[in-house]
Amino acid sequence: MAAAEADSADRPADRLHRLGKDLATSRAQTARWQRHADGYARERDSVERERAHLLAWLAALHPSSAVVSQAPAPAPDGAAGGQHFLSLMAGGRTLSWVLAPRDAPLFQHVRRAKETDMRVWRDAREIEAQYAHIHRHTRMLALEDDVARVVEELRGTY
Repeated sequence: MAAAEADSADRPADRLHRLGKDLATSRAQTARWQRHADGYARERDSVERERAHLLAWLAALHPSSAVVSQAPAPAPDGAAGGQHFLSLMAGGRTLSWVLAPRDAPLFQHVRRAKETDMRVWRDAREIEAQYAHIHRHTRMLALEDDVARVVEELRGTY
C-alpha cells in the first residue's frame, strides 16, 4: 500500500516536470522559428527594395511614357485607397506596378498623373499577361541585339 501511495504522490511531480520540459522545448522552438521568420522578412525587404530601384531605373529609361498615379479611395480590389502605381509603355503595352510608400522618393524623376488612373488595376490574369508580354519583349530585344551583332560581323567581312 505504501508503494501505491508513493506512486500517486510522484505522478503530479513527474507530470509537472514533464510539462516544464515541454514548455522549455516549445519556447526554444518558438524562438528558432521567430529567427527564421525575421530572416525571411529581412530578405523580403531587401528584395522589395531592389525591385523599387529597378523600377525607378526602368522608369528613367522610359521617360516619355512613365507616370506615377494614385489609386482612387477606396481601391477597386478592396485595398486601402491612396496607393501609388508606376505605369509605362513598353512594346506597345501599358505595364504597371504597385509602389510601396517608403519607395516614393525613388520616383521623383517620374511625372505625376493629374488624376487617378484606373488602368493600373489588374486581376491575376492581367498580371500573368503582363509577365508574358515582358518575357516576349525581352526576347525580342535580345534578338535585335543578336541581329545587330550579325549585321556588324557581315559588314566587317565585306
